Amino acid sequence: MQNISAGGYLSASFLDWEGHVAAVIFMSGCNFKCPWCHNSDLVFNKTTPIKVTEIIEDIKRRKLFLDGVVISGGEPTCSLGLISMIREMKKIGLPIKLDTNGSHPEVLKRLLDEKLVEFIAMDVKSPLNDQDLMRMTGVSISSDLLKESIELIKRLALNYEFRTTYTPELLSQEELLKIRKELNDDVHWVVQCFKPVNCIDDNCLNYKEVKSEDIKKILPGIKIRG
Repeated sequence: MQNISAGGYLSASFLDWEGHVAAVIFMSGCNFKCPWCHNSDLVFNKTTPIKVTEIIEDIKRRKLFLDGVVISGGEPTCSLGLISMIREMKKIGLPIKLDTNGSHPEVLKRLLDEKLVEFIAMDVKSPLNDQDLMRMTGVSISSDLLKESIELIKRLALNYEFRTTYTPELLSQEELLKIRKELNDDVHWVVQCFKPVNCIDDNCLNYKEVKSEDIKKILPGIKIRG
């Protein structure tokens, strides 16, 4: 625990866990390089490290004002000390939410088996095949890993959601519908509106900002965020 560092910390957020006032810990580094991602400093480890021990002490002091802790990124499951960090967090007595891209199902299984997280939010970037995933994530990743994570979450998570960011220039309406089908029309699926801000690929800054009305026409009845 002593040597684990985070890439960023928000002492309180009303946006990162619906219905919760949550402290948010951002782990640095990510194995995906999604061109439209707005967290490039975290993805490429360009942030100033913050000792997790210091963050935990701050959360302990402010526990009565918080409803939970969110661990985000970057990609938290790439951090070798994640599980020991969350074990220490659990001692505070606050529920924990994990944001993940689902690329490390073995880590998710350990967290779920030990009941260390109360909520998992997994990004589903594209239809679940290797070719589309490479286009949307910028790296080669086996879709089988993500499918395994989805099944683990559906089976074992206390609460969860799957999230897809709709970027029309990269993700077609047909592909959105395909994701919906691959998730078996899961009621926990949320579609997020793309905003061209701080993107890893500068070309994405020229993409159109998505409005919720655009998504409602394609996916009536689906929860929309942003």
